[in-house]
Amino acid sequence: MDGGQARGLGLRVGASGLNQRALRLVGGRIPALTGGWMPWLALSSYPIPGLPGPDWVRVRPLLAGICGSDTSLLTGRASPILSPFASFPAILGHEVVGVVEEAGSALEAWAGARVVVDPIISCFVRGLDPCPACRDGLPALCRHAADGSISPGMLIGYCRDLPGAWSEAMLAHASQLHRVPDSLSDEAAVLVEPLACSLHAVLAAPRLPGETVLVVGGGTIGLGVVLALRMVDPEADVTAVVRHPLQAALADRLGANRVVLDRGGDGPQRAALEVTGARAHRPIVGDDVLTGGFGLVFDGVGSRGSVDASLRVVAPRGRLVLLGTAGELEHLDLTLAWARELRVIGSYVYGREASLPGAPHTFDHLMDRLAQADAPRVADLVTHRFGLDEWRRAMGVATGRGRHASVKVVFDHATAYAGRD
Repeated sequence: MDGGQARGLGLRVGASGLNQRALRLVGGRIPALTGGWMPWLALSSYPIPGLPGPDWVRVRPLLAGICGSDTSLLTGRASPILSPFASFPAILGHEVVGVVEEAGSALEAWAGARVVVDPIISCFVRGLDPCPACRDGLPALCRHAADGSISPGMLIGYCRDLPGAWSEAMLAHASQLHRVPDSLSDEAAVLVEPLACSLHAVLAAPRLPGETVLVVGGGTIGLGVVLALRMVDPEADVTAVVRHPLQAALADRLGANRVVLDRGGDGPQRAALEVTGARAHRPIVGDDVLTGGFGLVFDGVGSRGSVDASLRVVAPRGRLVLLGTAGELEHLDLTLAWARELRVIGSYVYGREASLPGAPHTFDHLMDRLAQADAPRVADLVTHRFGLDEWRRAMGVATGRGRHASVKVVFDHATAYAGRD
């Protein structure tokens, strides 16, 4: 930070300047190029924002994660359907642990506190009367994401008025602050946001008696589902399908009963045949159709291939929970959704958890559990760190999990040392 300036990494063009077709062409056919090049992404200086009011703070990020939704945006894989609720140019980053460096007069007790920030931009953040969702503690479903004096944005990092965590300074409203327990490391704390997404999904779809559970995906979200299932339902029979050996080791460590290593998309079917006794049948064209399957499936990937494979292994009248930010999925066959009377459940981020005693915020409940002495070591999910100056390399590692054995890649604002492969 230099005087009244801070550095941040973000999109340097407005939404109209993002050519979605070009992004998809480059991102889909030359993923290594997008990881190192990304001409629409830039590290630049910006004025350190002043506090908008007495109930705001300025946070200095310590660690900031690179999310799959960030890389989807940057490689053109994100659906444009939510574009009315975003504004660019913007400094990206919504997974963060940081320190409160300046506090408004109403929040003086927060000065110096280590916090994680709920990035959702609610009615309270916008200074508006709360809509029903915000009043109920579920601001991710806010009806006013494009209203008020703050530019459109559902969350920090996708709003041009509120710098995200890939920066040296960001703003947060009182309603977004969550104090980090002293016993929780920075590495664990930066994972609170994505792991809370997983916990929220598990709480929204509790396992029914006798159901076996399948988790598709070995990224932070899929591994987080395995962790959350063990926290919420220790007796659950959990099978995880992952793509890489490191993911398999982590899934096992976090509590999966068994782990299936995917080979070209066959993992979910192999798991269903081996675990549930399902039978495979060959249609006149296309992949096998199963009879039987898992009662509850969590898809933490959100690709066309993963959703297709997940649909095929859900038992009749079973449930498929989508939490991998699935968007436009070309040629996805939904026949089994109606022919098997499946329940497809969407899950988005976190909020007040009415099913838990006292209805705590997902962040607070998760941190309480992770701070316990017998909690799994989630910090191991942070596999790579980079300084902001190394952003090209960071993006290459984040978009090349198999090549780099990466799970969670973070920007480390506390040090300038080189990232590690």
